[in-house]
Amino acid sequence: MSSFEYKITIGVSHIGRDGLLKLGAAADLLQNASWFQMDTEVAIRDYFRQHNLGLYLTFRQIDIKRFPAYGETVIAKSWVYNCDRLYGYRNSVIYDSEGRFCIASVGMGAFVDLARGLPTRLPQEILDSSIRYEPLDMEVLSRKIPLPHAMTVIGEPFKVQSYHLDNYGHMNNARYLDIASAYLPDDFTLRRLRIEYKRPALPGETIIPQAGTRDDKLVIALTSPDKAIFASVEFQS
Repeated sequence: MSSFEYKITIGVSHIGRDGLLKLGAAADLLQNASWFQMDTEVAIRDYFRQHNLGLYLTFRQIDIKRFPAYGETVIAKSWVYNCDRLYGYRNSVIYDSEGRFCIASVGMGAFVDLARGLPTRLPQEILDSSIRYEPLDMEVLSRKIPLPHAMTVIGEPFKVQSYHLDNYGHMNNARYLDIASAYLPDDFTLRRLRIEYKRPALPGETIIPQAGTRDDKLVIALTSPDKAIFASVEFQS
């Protein structure tokens, strides 16, 4: 599969009070690079459109060297390094203007029949039309995030609103990180996170944030009132 990259200058809508790129905004840049790259895959893109298919992110790991600051021009780049009939695997990276890595990620997505909301398999001949690139030299942890034994509700329940949604009509992947990162301690220096997406949150559904610690890592789960998990995020300093 082809790679894709684009330049962008970090603007005021991307930053927090510290003048640095916010985590959710970083996820937006990575996600945009991923979708732009998918658009270059004509055979797969056309097959998706003809058969009403989509790609749901199921896991992402993000390693952070530093968050770029306001006014910096960065390069967001994405490519696929592996693909089977059920899942695609990609790297997405944010470099600074000198080509030095700031943020790197690995993501796993499932091919989905949008009408039924169920996983589907792509034909092998469609997959064979693509080119894969070498994966980043980074440690990749398990995509399964076990919850700590003790989890505590840490915020008021809230409902999924229209401004949370993506083109699939459920909560955008980056918005889960917006929500979860709001509960990080002020002195927390984020170096790595893993997020496991379990079930898409739909408009009007209620989300309850819960938190716990395991092996010096902070885990925040976004759950439904019946304790189903929409997504769980593990933060590491």
